[in-house]
Amino acid sequence: MRTDVQPTSLSAYDEVRASGTTCRQCARILALITANHELDWSIGEIAHALHMEKSTVSARLHFMLNEIDPPIVAKIPRKDRRSNVTVRPVGLPVAGQGDLF
Repeated sequence: MRTDVQPTSLSAYDEVRASGTTCRQCARILALITANHELDWSIGEIAHALHMEKSTVSARLHFMLNEIDPPIVAKIPRKDRRSNVTVRPVGLPVAGQGDLF
């Protein structure tokens, strides 16, 4: 599917990627999840904890979930701790016996 994207939008996207902002934001999100590994996190909870926009957090989570060896995984849907809306949270993968080999 093709979308009609404005040249300014494309240049802004390329600028964010080239500046390293994407990697820094992913690192901040991953550090939060890792520091609180016993919890799973929704987009809204991460955005609130890190003072980021929900759209930015959503984009970075989508980026990390679609990596070859993703550092995070989608968890079982639950109610958001802040908004009480059903969400699909993310968290660290569970280390199991498969990780031993």
